[in-house]
Amino acid sequence: MQFGVTGIGLAAATIIGWGSFTYSVLSTKSQEHDLRREVSQLRQRIDTVTAERNQQAQANERRILAGEDLNTMLVRIEVATEELQRLNSLKASVDQAIEQARLQFTGASEQSVDFTERPTISTTSSVRLSKREVRAAQEALVDFGYGKLKADGSFGPSTRKAVKAFQRANGLPVSGRLGTATFQALRTHTAAVAQ
Repeated sequence: MQFGVTGIGLAAATIIGWGSFTYSVLSTKSQEHDLRREVSQLRQRIDTVTAERNQQAQANERRILAGEDLNTMLVRIEVATEELQRLNSLKASVDQAIEQARLQFTGASEQSVDFTERPTISTTSSVRLSKREVRAAQEALVDFGYGKLKADGSFGPSTRKAVKAFQRANGLPVSGRLGTATFQALRTHTAAVAQ
């Protein structure tokens, strides 16, 4: 019986040893499995963080390119604005030249109107003015510094020269005649001086 108790003890010790060994092996395998799972999760996190970092880098590159594009567009807008201002100035000059040429060729704006109440217009392009009307125009021309005229009501070469100078200075067609546009300009100047 002694062998039986000792054998049983040995068998129990062997079973306990193998159980401990098996437990340690299984426990190690479980720990290894846990470690592998953690490593796998860490790799997934690294992949996710790397993908997010790459997306942010691409977004930053797009922002940088957009900023450069914006700067380029701002420069283009500034250049276009300057060009538009230059073209508007050129257009105004051309419009003025066209209007002056039209007035010179048509002569429509130079039809006569008298300086006072009653006009005296002939059917031809020449205008018949009274001495009083011519004298009023001469006085206005002298007041504005367009020659040393004698305000005598006589429309001679000096008066014609003063009318041309006035027309030239005021952007009117230079005809040397006292027509509508010239009378209106003289009236405007006279009214401005009177105030």
